[in-house]
Amino acid sequence: MTVLVAYAPASEGREALSEGIKEAHLRKSDLLIVNIGRGHHDLEPEEVRGLETRLAEAGLGLTIESSVLSDPGDAVIQIAQDRNVDMIVIGLRHRSMVGKLILGSTVQRILLDATCPVLAVRSDKL
Repeated sequence: MTVLVAYAPASEGREALSEGIKEAHLRKSDLLIVNIGRGHHDLEPEEVRGLETRLAEAGLGLTIESSVLSDPGDAVIQIAQDRNVDMIVIGLRHRSMVGKLILGSTVQRILLDATCPVLAVRSDKL
């Protein structure tokens, strides 16, 4: 069993990670982090060290995966299907109606197209 966390180095990504850790423990499963940060597919080394520390404290190993696909929603869906994950955890961020219209919504795409359950969480500060 695997829980996939759609992670970005922002408050919504950190909230998704927290919930993903909880779900992995509840399900006694592995945790897979997919970087959905825009602009590049690699996390900064400092961010990776922070993730390693956080997961080590939770008793989990760090597995990060990325995709050559430029759309983060497509990447999460593809990796989830390829790895046959049991759940996707993704963080929400507040957007205006115009922002949603112009930029689309990665979360909406994942919610509509994922072939497994999706847990969408939000940080307390919206």
